Amino acid sequence: MLRIAIELRFELPTRKERRAFAQQVVGLPKKALRARLQFAMDGVVLRMPPRDHTGRWNHVFGAEDHMWRKPGEAAQPELSGEAPYAHQVPAARAVPLWGGLSEGGFAIVFFHPRKKTNSVEWSRAVHAGKLVAAIRSVNRHRRRGPWEVLCDNESFLNKSAPAHERASVTLWRVPPRSPDLNPVEKYWSWLRRKLRSLDLKDMIAGRPVIGKTAYIRRVRAVCKSRQSQRVAGACARGMRKVCEEGVRKKGARARS
Repeated sequence: MLRIAIELRFELPTRKERRAFAQQVVGLPKKALRARLQFAMDGVVLRMPPRDHTGRWNHVFGAEDHMWRKPGEAAQPELSGEAPYAHQVPAARAVPLWGGLSEGGFAIVFFHPRKKTNSVEWSRAVHAGKLVAAIRSVNRHRRRGPWEVLCDNESFLNKSAPAHERASVTLWRVPPRSPDLNPVEKYWSWLRRKLRSLDLKDMIAGRPVIGKTAYIRRVRAVCKSRQSQRVAGACARGMRKVCEEGVRKKGARARS
């Protein structure tokens, strides 16, 4: 009973925040939501395949970064949020980047050398115009800010407030432990599958694993493709459906 009480103590505030956020989104007319969702961004650590045959085989079939859940576990907040696998992948195989999307498509903000970026790196990228350039590329009919950016609760973003202010960027936060409410998360899932399909083709053809510089070029090419832009637009348009499900489930995790 004590364990249940502790779980509810932490789960209920999270679900209340999630429900309030979902209600806010659902309450916006479609045109207003489209105008507000100028850029939904997040970071991801992509993984290059290992060079050994068994590890490479596991990688292309997704065995190294998927977690199975029981049917009743999908809505539990403690099983949501950041996956631990990004921390486990060796740095030599990690390709970390930040990017975002809108109904107009997807754009990369920047690649960074370490698996976790920080306020210094991020502020430099913002000051260099990389964030605004990415936002403009997926909002082709709007060239000037102010810009509103949907994001998670990364602490370094709070520390980068002066850089955001100078770039006329304000942050629209999703609740904690709510990756399902940020549409870019679905795009990351598609991107991983697409890259794995290319890794599988290399493996079947007997080609060696490509180096990191070549892999980054591959990521850029995939992200710029027409298919990528269509997928990103669909992810952005699907945000309302996810939030409608969240409202129906009173803040529980959406499966849409």
